Amino acid sequence: MMNQGQNHKYLNADTRLYNEANTSDGFKGYFKVNARIEIISAPAPDWIFVKADNDTKGYVQSKYLSDKYNSNQNIIEDSDNPILNGDGYYGGHHLFVIVASLRARGEPNLSGEIRTILTMGEPVPVKYIPIEKDEWVNISNSRYIQRKYLNERPSYDTLALTYARIEKSNTDERLKIAERLVELAWNSGYAYLKSAYLILLDVATYTNNTALIKSTQMYLTLADGLEHPLPHETVTEFIENAIFKIKGVQINKLMVDLNTVINTYGQPLKIEKISDECGVYYSETFYHYKNMTLSVNLEENLGEIVDIIIDKNSAFIINENAILDHGITETEFIKLYSKYIKTGIQNLHTYAISNGYGEYSVVFKNGKIYSVAIFNLC
Repeated sequence: MMNQGQNHKYLNADTRLYNEANTSDGFKGYFKVNARIEIISAPAPDWIFVKADNDTKGYVQSKYLSDKYNSNQNIIEDSDNPILNGDGYYGGHHLFVIVASLRARGEPNLSGEIRTILTMGEPVPVKYIPIEKDEWVNISNSRYIQRKYLNERPSYDTLALTYARIEKSNTDERLKIAERLVELAWNSGYAYLKSAYLILLDVATYTNNTALIKSTQMYLTLADGLEHPLPHETVTEFIENAIFKIKGVQINKLMVDLNTVINTYGQPLKIEKISDECGVYYSETFYHYKNMTLSVNLEENLGEIVDIIIDKNSAFIINENAILDHGITETEFIKLYSKYIKTGIQNLHTYAISNGYGEYSVVFKNGKIYSVAIFNLC
């Protein structure tokens, strides 16, 4: 009988999950080296009955079990194993999502809670993959997707050719492929973004979808800025003297007098301690107000602004010619500052402006500015 510490092992090489305690009765899937498995029993010499990370049970040869990760660089790999090694898109073992807006669930079934939405061309970690297309794959943190939606990295050019061959009247299929192209472009750097959004605009225009036309035109402006960003030094110089304006509170750069804040806005709604091993914040004590968060030092009676909700009582002043108040729209912001910002498909409507030691994060909701937060590098 095994104790709790022996219930989990690692695999020291690529191997397969077999149906029975032999190699002649077929197998269920592929493991990559260092996959973690749960041991159930040892029913036969040289074989262990185990459970993979997607809850599938089967047999592996005991010679491949290890108590720790294998750092040997000369491991013999299974040439038939479809799981990819690290590349320019992901550092570990992985595959790519090959459909748009894929729901990852909290359990390996269609009734599981939706944990996240994955995008076309997004790399996801994979240590075990079944051979059956409708079986489920654990992509870490108890998130599961079906095997049929994973493969090698999709080709943007090949998918664009597929779009070009679709009849104009087949608007549903054209929209589906256009959306896949947009997501794949986001996951390919910025070089394909303009091309992808022009294709999506083609669909939107043909179907006279005014809302989609408007949003796509905004993203075309964004794509142009992301593809042709200003030099890093220009961006940091642009943002280096930025300050916040908060009604009733005097601000010295990012610092505020704590007594003034309390006199104006009362006691905070919440006080919490947040461990700050990097020392990037003024203090580990945080005051949360409805309209702002401060990192406060009670001895000095000062607070450092961490984030601000932009409303009629506040604004983010980059300089005298660049003021983000509650009236600015996302479209206006992108037209003015697309060459200064960075963003990604997982953070659409959130735009980062580098300040040299971190970034300002500008968030929009429903087309209007919502907040500005400060993130410092560790």
